[in-house]
Amino acid sequence: MEQAFKKTILEIEDIQNIQPDFEQLKILDQETAQKIQVLIFAKERNVLKVLTTNNYSKSLNKIMWVLEEKWYKHEIYYTSLEGFLYALGRYDQLQDTINKQQIQIKEQKQAEWKSAIQMIKKIFETKNSVEPWEFITEVIRLAFQTWASDLHFQVEIDKVESLIRIDGVLQKILEFDIDDFQKYLQKIMFISWAKLNIDYIPQDWRFTFEAVDINWKTRNIDARVSLIPWLKIPSTVIRFLDSTTWLKWFEEIWFNWKSYEILKRNILKNTGVTIFTWPTGSWKSTTLYSILNYLNDWSKKIITLEDPIEYQVLWIQQSQINPNKWYTYEVWLKAVLRHDPDVILIWEIRSKETAEIWINAALTWHLVFTTLHTNSAIEWISRLMNMWVKAYMLAPAINLIIWQRLVRKICPYCSTKIEASFAEKEEILEQVKIINEVDPKMNLHFDWTILHAAWCDKCNNTWYIWRTTIVETFEVSDSIKKLIVWWTSTMDIYSAARANWYFTLKEDWIIKVLNWETTLDELRRVL
Repeated sequence: MEQAFKKTILEIEDIQNIQPDFEQLKILDQETAQKIQVLIFAKERNVLKVLTTNNYSKSLNKIMWVLEEKWYKHEIYYTSLEGFLYALGRYDQLQDTINKQQIQIKEQKQAEWKSAIQMIKKIFETKNSVEPWEFITEVIRLAFQTWASDLHFQVEIDKVESLIRIDGVLQKILEFDIDDFQKYLQKIMFISWAKLNIDYIPQDWRFTFEAVDINWKTRNIDARVSLIPWLKIPSTVIRFLDSTTWLKWFEEIWFNWKSYEILKRNILKNTGVTIFTWPTGSWKSTTLYSILNYLNDWSKKIITLEDPIEYQVLWIQQSQINPNKWYTYEVWLKAVLRHDPDVILIWEIRSKETAEIWINAALTWHLVFTTLHTNSAIEWISRLMNMWVKAYMLAPAINLIIWQRLVRKICPYCSTKIEASFAEKEEILEQVKIINEVDPKMNLHFDWTILHAAWCDKCNNTWYIWRTTIVETFEVSDSIKKLIVWWTSTMDIYSAARANWYFTLKEDWIIKVLNWETTLDELRRVL
């Protein structure tokens, strides 16, 4: 090709040996090039290589003038009509390339679940031929379309592993050289407005990107970026915040009918506190926002204090704490009551003072929702009392406590019924007996079979698709309120709760196993 460029007159053999630059070929469309017998086939720095028969010299001069106006230099190469017609065939190659690119773009835009994972691996192989910005944004978009909850870039000694969390389980998809990953990390930090010159403290930022959501609609998706100093470069996690997955109708939050009935009864009250307790990543946002969405109308004023605000909801007054500016839970709670709210959401109980303020809010005719980290629904009592919250204030304020976990749902496409083993039968029968004793209306029946999955493309060979909730719903009755005031032991409260149709997390799980929603293997993994 370089030898051909040394000549100003090109024979058809010379043109056949030149690989055209399709980007430069686009400067003139095929119709114009054919009409005036001029095309641009290459570029070196700011110099365009122009091929012509010179049969239309006036038109050629006009084209050269336009290029000069755009600050392009040019070199003209001449050929015969036969050579030019051969070169003109490159437009067909260009169109084929464009068609392939459009098909690939369409496939990437529509890729989901397993196909999105495969597409990520495919574009990873060509990452050096595209801009770092283009590559990393495409990886982020496709990672979201696997329906992952978050994307991890985990730093090891000499590499960076990229993982996605699908249905609560991490799976590795890519592996970067640690030095090569630097340029992609800079792009992530740039789009999220993170401070590029800070690598010694954690940073939390966010950005927005466009993708196809779970309902096949193209729209903006929020992403939260967490950076933690680690070895040579920060470890990075991108959490996807998609409102189509959290803002559900209240009836769609996957509670069993008994828990749903208890929850609905308590959120329709005008006063009192409902506490949600769970570990991180248990869809507390989904449940809480679904409840607020259910209560959200012009007849009620709803005010929230969040850290951070994950989703913006119309008609709800949302506020975010800022400890650096002395805007804490305690400061906010003292001020918010002057705004005359009907419903208050306090994202987390962090101190005795916070607890006492929301208790006072509940006792002064406000409906309050909040969260607390414990290992069961009943443990909230000892946890708050260990904060030195007074029992005589706590008891009348509390309506309901819900402990929630997530479990994977078994794949409906490759699962079949099989006879349970002897150990599995004994385990299930024991729980069924207890459940029917607590609430005979449940009338659970075990037919000796459980679901077992094989592997298929639908579940990406994992046995499971999506997730559902298992819950403990602990309603605080008048008898339990008395036990809290005259505190004796957790076991006394547990016995009173059992008399009030309280089911443990494991028992709720067994109900879902018998309803063909999940498996005993998943029970052992989570609990």
